[in-house]
Amino acid sequence: MLNHSLQQEAHVWCTIPETLRDDETLHRLTAILSEEELERYRRFHFSADRHRHLISHALVRETLSRYVDLPAADWHFSQGDHGRPEIANPDVPAIRFNLTHTAGLVCCIVTLEDDCGIDAEKVTTRHATHQIAQRMFSEAEHRELQQLEGLDHLKYFFTRWTLREAYVKARGIGISFPTSKVNFTVGEDNSVAVSFHPDIDDRYDNWHFRLLKPSEEHIAAVALRRSGGIDKKIVTRFIDL
Repeated sequence: MLNHSLQQEAHVWCTIPETLRDDETLHRLTAILSEEELERYRRFHFSADRHRHLISHALVRETLSRYVDLPAADWHFSQGDHGRPEIANPDVPAIRFNLTHTAGLVCCIVTLEDDCGIDAEKVTTRHATHQIAQRMFSEAEHRELQQLEGLDHLKYFFTRWTLREAYVKARGIGISFPTSKVNFTVGEDNSVAVSFHPDIDDRYDNWHFRLLKPSEEHIAAVALRRSGGIDKKIVTRFIDL
């Protein structure tokens, strides 16, 4: 079991859903989902969305069973006010997790006790980036984005977008949160600094942010609440389910 390593580390587990297509694997993964997860699975109109739902929720279950001696099918979850899932099983360690999926990638972060959030996006052409940034980014970030074109523009946009999503998910707050009052600065070494408008009840030293490059096509961001004033090492692993 990997519980002991979570004292100093946070773990990000990734898989590529498009590689998991054989009938035996899909049948095995479907069998470990709850009835509620299966109901949502059946409601998806597009097969690609159904497949990512299956792989992402199976990844969470298989991953958590790496830390606790519990079969993947036996995990139970509850949801907070804004939909953040939490472990509902009694008498298990205080493990926290968060899930993200996008085209070509599914990732799950696991921590011990600390709030955590993760978001991943495929870097691809997206319409209305300026309009989105004007609403969701800080004024400084929006000005910087306006100076960029092409791939640099897209990388800047998705970097700031994933950082915001990871932060909001880590705090378990809804889409009404004013993310334009959060400013991210990314250094040449990909280090991340954050500042908050005085209206926001938070501090920069409450959080550790990390940018990940899980593939040539994807950008991912992690937000971890600091405990004890230390930054945990973030370890990323790709696995097959």
